[in-house]
Amino acid sequence: MDNDSISVMSHLLDYYSKVPQERIYLHTDRPYYMVGDTIWFRAHLLDAATRIPVSRSRYVYVELYEQNADTLVQRMKVRCDSSGVFANAMFLSKTMTSGSYTMVAYTQWMRNFGSDYFCYKPIYVTAKTGDDRYVSCVEAPIALQSSPLLEVKQRKGQLLIRMSDASESDTLTCVIYGGGNLVETPYVGSRVLRIGMGRLRPGVVTVAMIRPQDKLVLASCETQIASRDSICVSMKSQMTEGKKMPIASTLTLTDQEGRPLKGTFSVSVTDYDVVKPDTLQPTLSQWAVSRRDGVYPLADMLRGRYPQMTYPIETEQRITGRVKGTLKSKLKNPSLLVVNPMRAYYNRFELGDSSSFSMEIDCPEGAEWVLEGAKKNGRTSLVQLEIDKQSFPQISLPIYSIRESSSLNSFMKQSKLQQMFSRNVEIELPEFVRIGKYQKKQKKNFMNIEAVRGIPQDDPRLEWATTMRVLMSQLGIWVTITPEGEQHMQNVVCYIDNFKETDHSIVLQTNPSDVKSIEYFPKNRSENGVFGVRFSPNGTIPGVLFIFLKDGSEIKRRNHLLSMAKVQPLGYRYNMEFYSPQYPKVDKSDYMRPDYRTTLYWNPSVTTDDAGKVRVQFYSSDVSKHYLLTIEGVMANGRPVSWQGLINI
Repeated sequence: MDNDSISVMSHLLDYYSKVPQERIYLHTDRPYYMVGDTIWFRAHLLDAATRIPVSRSRYVYVELYEQNADTLVQRMKVRCDSSGVFANAMFLSKTMTSGSYTMVAYTQWMRNFGSDYFCYKPIYVTAKTGDDRYVSCVEAPIALQSSPLLEVKQRKGQLLIRMSDASESDTLTCVIYGGGNLVETPYVGSRVLRIGMGRLRPGVVTVAMIRPQDKLVLASCETQIASRDSICVSMKSQMTEGKKMPIASTLTLTDQEGRPLKGTFSVSVTDYDVVKPDTLQPTLSQWAVSRRDGVYPLADMLRGRYPQMTYPIETEQRITGRVKGTLKSKLKNPSLLVVNPMRAYYNRFELGDSSSFSMEIDCPEGAEWVLEGAKKNGRTSLVQLEIDKQSFPQISLPIYSIRESSSLNSFMKQSKLQQMFSRNVEIELPEFVRIGKYQKKQKKNFMNIEAVRGIPQDDPRLEWATTMRVLMSQLGIWVTITPEGEQHMQNVVCYIDNFKETDHSIVLQTNPSDVKSIEYFPKNRSENGVFGVRFSPNGTIPGVLFIFLKDGSEIKRRNHLLSMAKVQPLGYRYNMEFYSPQYPKVDKSDYMRPDYRTTLYWNPSVTTDDAGKVRVQFYSSDVSKHYLLTIEGVMANGRPVSWQGLINI
């Protein structure tokens, strides 16, 4: 290889090191869920160029969108553990509607390269009581780029490359990159260049012809190298027939030569009788082959041009802002008071000549910080504190092709039974008829009309509810999150003590113990017009909500002191551990609670030993005799692993 080829190689490697890019794949425990279920997931964060697992970014953002309404349902922040694994759980509200949803995962660093390279994972959520069918959302394959000057074919285990207009005297450099590949070789004249497919990793690769004298890209095109799955997985299971019996499976992962494979994988075990795998959704191995790595403009890479980055690699959480005078005058040596009541933290910082500040924090979800700016003498008059708001990307959901699949009746029936008998879950009882004299509710709204729904005075739900969002779910009101991170009640006009309140975030921050009673008139009812509501642009009549506070109670208004601010950044969610019941006793009659689990085992961080083995242990349920074991992950060398196997009792 001549010096020009080495120079081209060094440019590409230099770009990879200075502009690293990331890709994410989401592995969930199953493809569809019931309202009230929990989504267990792991975000596999990989280096885009090498496909090697990385944890440069400490946080991964996971969002859930309703596909049809294109509405953000919830957003969470996942912090990597000590092993560099990003895993957690997402809870599905009972108030969600049936339909297709999309989970979106990204890092702050990935925002520099556009939302097209985020991870989009479609799931289905059912809330129906009758018949329902699983709907699979299939994303269209990417369109590979072509060139009229460059011909690339795959034939008999070789990659054939030919430049159509090259003369016999031209000496060019052929570069193949992408999919974890980086190959350079000289190309002379118009001959056919043959490269063995065994040298290339599977994936979408770019083939380019470069003139080495001036590093000019003459032509480039894309081709997809098919996967040559040489992963061998053997499974041996030990089990006892019956209900609530232990099952132990040992998996051995090797390559074709029998060498053990080392890596950290996510493993799930589901009830195969009611949860069928979605064969239309790509596994991690298929996803790695069918997606582009990222944004790698070859011309910029060869000339050392690097893009301007707006978002840094997020290794810590930060609150940024500035302290300034209200009369546009610069303050001399201002100070900043920082208080965190949850941690009993209190400190004052001198900002010196700079009025801007950047404070490193490490806080979980729901933590609140109180900040106050002051002059050098400690006074706050004519002082203004500005806090930079957290920004989130504008997501454009993919357009899927819809395909109906199997019926979900058996899954819904079993999920409802499991939710009924599990702990910490509401038990839905059938309607009952009250015999006796009916006492009318006290009419309190300003039109003196009997409410359709409500929570009366002294109702125990007002005492045990921890947040207003819980009370809203009791009334069938769906609380969503705006792109700015604010809570919002869709199609609802709200009144506090008969005074209209347009800021729903203030209403939802009210302490439920301060509420005396609630009345609610659901949407799309003609009588709502007497309260002055009008049709929304989509033709919906908004619902009307009346909240009445106890005597002496007030809703917490926002603090309008210019020198003070309350900040509640999106903190990380504490890692949730998957609960798997244990039935160690031989006499199973001691365990009275029925077991209808659909996900029996979930472990997002399973590491193989030196022999490539991993052991999975769980107890069987009361209803199934067939279980599907799924393992997905990426080895340390960037090789993806995806495998499924059946365990039959």
